[in-house]
Amino acid sequence: MLRRVQHLLQLLGLAVLCTVVAAAIVALWHHTIDTPQPLESVLPGEARIYRWKLGHIFYKVLGALDAPPLVLLHAPGVGASSYEMRKIMQPLAEHYRVYAPDLLGFGLSDRPRRDFSAETYIALCHDFLAEVVRGPAMLLASGVSCNYALAVAARSPQLCTSLVLISPTALFAAGQGGSLTELVTLPVVGSLLYPLVSSRPALRYAIKRRHSDYTMSELDYLYAATHQLGAQHAPLALIAGELAYDVSEQMDTLQQPTLIVWGSHALNDTRSIQGHLPKRTQVILLQGSGTYVHEELPETVVANIEEWSKTGKAAINAASKPTAEASETAISSQPAIQEDVVEPSGTPVAKMSEAAVSNPPVAQEDTQGLVGVQKVEAYCVKCKKKMAMQDPQEVTTKNGRPALRGTCPVCGTGLFRIGHA
Repeated sequence: MLRRVQHLLQLLGLAVLCTVVAAAIVALWHHTIDTPQPLESVLPGEARIYRWKLGHIFYKVLGALDAPPLVLLHAPGVGASSYEMRKIMQPLAEHYRVYAPDLLGFGLSDRPRRDFSAETYIALCHDFLAEVVRGPAMLLASGVSCNYALAVAARSPQLCTSLVLISPTALFAAGQGGSLTELVTLPVVGSLLYPLVSSRPALRYAIKRRHSDYTMSELDYLYAATHQLGAQHAPLALIAGELAYDVSEQMDTLQQPTLIVWGSHALNDTRSIQGHLPKRTQVILLQGSGTYVHEELPETVVANIEEWSKTGKAAINAASKPTAEASETAISSQPAIQEDVVEPSGTPVAKMSEAAVSNPPVAQEDTQGLVGVQKVEAYCVKCKKKMAMQDPQEVTTKNGRPALRGTCPVCGTGLFRIGHA
């Protein structure tokens, strides 16, 4: 009986091994015959090439010449490119001069065979600002690029006016490759792994995790981006942990106003953000969305960036200036996150969080509205749950919207909620 069991296990093991080998061969074969695929940028604007020292960088630029510059940094990943910013570039260009580059090793930029690292992309971001934008700009980044943007802002504050970070989970993760680093960098392993992760089933799984209502055109573009000559080099470096970068020290010294837009699902996957946020920070939480919230709710993201640009940064700058009555203690490292609200039109609009200061931007006290409201809930980032707002006060934001201001009854964190239930 024991021999039969052992024989059966051997057969099963052999069958599994054969299946894995067959799958690898099929994936490798399809990757070889399908490379390269035709690839064009679908972003609006003028196509340009930045001849950087390590390779040619493709980028699109859109917006008035005299508008404030804004640089969009897509997240590194399998099939990544500035295509990620396709839904927010046009509306942002109504207010900014928008630059959307493909990072080295991705999209339509050069994909050299080299040792990619976090410093590669930090240097690229710095040089792009200095040599292409030629002046200080707002940086909007997602994924691991949030770390690169923050590092550039801390190291070269003269090149960065402010930061917008989209679901920056990498800011609060160790991000080290560990034993996987040496394994992935082996030629044989990398040659088998990349065809598997760039197959259509794998890409379909990845894009469904980003948003469930994806289209076939999105999947086709992602597939084409992964099947470019040399497209495997940078993503394998990311998988190996080579593109991770710890910015905990820079967060403590960052001076630029910062807006963080969290998808609620991405925030749930983050262990802890207490004590790690830059001081001059506003935080917005969009319910029911994930890491790629700018793909799921582009109108909401753009609307909140505009709201923050008009009111939030001014409030942070005012609060950061010490006066006889206000000192550094007026700055809180634990801004409150608010829930989203649905306007009568049905479009979800995120409520702005307290601007990381004791007094959020308000124009005047509102003498009308919900007088006598006893319980208003808002999301507290420190307690990481909805709390009944303590001592809510009716106010009006500068754009005329009614709001409530109060504090968390448990930890005392300031809460600010636009709209009334």
